[in-house]
Amino acid sequence: MKRITVLITMHFDNSKGNFEELRKQEMAHIMQWKEAGILENFYIKSEKDGAMLIFKDTEMPEVVKNIEHLPLFPFMGKVEYLNFDKMF
Repeated sequence: MKRITVLITMHFDNSKGNFEELRKQEMAHIMQWKEAGILENFYIKSEKDGAMLIFKDTEMPEVVKNIEHLPLFPFMGKVEYLNFDKMF
């Protein structure tokens, strides 16, 4: 089974923007993906400066589009998209 993993590194400048409100909006998007069945797993780094999302049953262009529409996308310093085949 094919999976797409997205690795995100954030670069926050706390002097700009209301990050708490943006985080709430971000979580609403993520919960929609979970409810739609396309987000298999979601991890936040312990340092709160990045995340890993694992998508299933969707293609790369749709994953990229989803990530680019996140409220915190302008603050993402690095985004990596990786294809995997789930073995078990």
